[in-house]
Amino acid sequence: MPLESFLLVLSRMSGLFLIAPIFSSRQIPARVKIFVLLVLAATMAYFVPVEYAFTIETPGYFVAAIVVEIITGFTIGFVAYLVFAAIQLAGQIMDMQMGFGIVNVVDPQTGTQIPLMGNLTQTLALLIYLCIDGHHYLLQALAQSYQVVPVLGFHFNQDFWDLLVAISAYMFVIAVKIAMPFVAALLTADIAMGFIARTVPQMNVFIVGLPLKILLGLFMLIILLPVYIWIYGILFSHFFAYLDNVIMVMGL
Repeated sequence: MPLESFLLVLSRMSGLFLIAPIFSSRQIPARVKIFVLLVLAATMAYFVPVEYAFTIETPGYFVAAIVVEIITGFTIGFVAYLVFAAIQLAGQIMDMQMGFGIVNVVDPQTGTQIPLMGNLTQTLALLIYLCIDGHHYLLQALAQSYQVVPVLGFHFNQDFWDLLVAISAYMFVIAVKIAMPFVAALLTADIAMGFIARTVPQMNVFIVGLPLKILLGLFMLIILLPVYIWIYGILFSHFFAYLDNVIMVMGL
């Protein structure tokens, strides 16, 4: 196993570990993460043939190759991150409708503060992601990417940017679709409370409406939880297809 191949594989995998779900989790100690990164990079460099688009003859080319490899791995992990970002955004939309928008908890994956429903939906998606071995598929995609995107073979063409923007925009659409049942049910409750406020002015709809919306949101969550598990499975299968498309476009 040449040292050069090991360092290049380590660079591509380091980019993946910067943003990919599970691998970029702040709950994993830094020493453990570095150890796993080194072991995986050494194993992949030994078994996976590393292809080169250009011959690396000078130290400048080698530094450029390391930078491009980090960007390549980061791009692969970014596509996986977009799925969880869409699911988290759907949870935030649910929180805003239920009145939980000001109640934040710390996300153990990223260390940022997110609302309650956003944390719940993301945790559920993370469990499904692990159940279907999505992290294994991500490593497999990284290993097979050398057949399409060799070292210094990343093409920053217009097709790549168009596809990346299209996937990012599609994730916003997915977030709205996931949260739509909650939005529709709570909007109906708001309309009903508006009629009550007009017919019974003595009732304080703000005091009655807030717990009603919370109860209605929790009731909708209980009903839709099995549906969301099914939807997340379909969403991850689409993500695998998008990931393959992005890798193919990077090598064109």
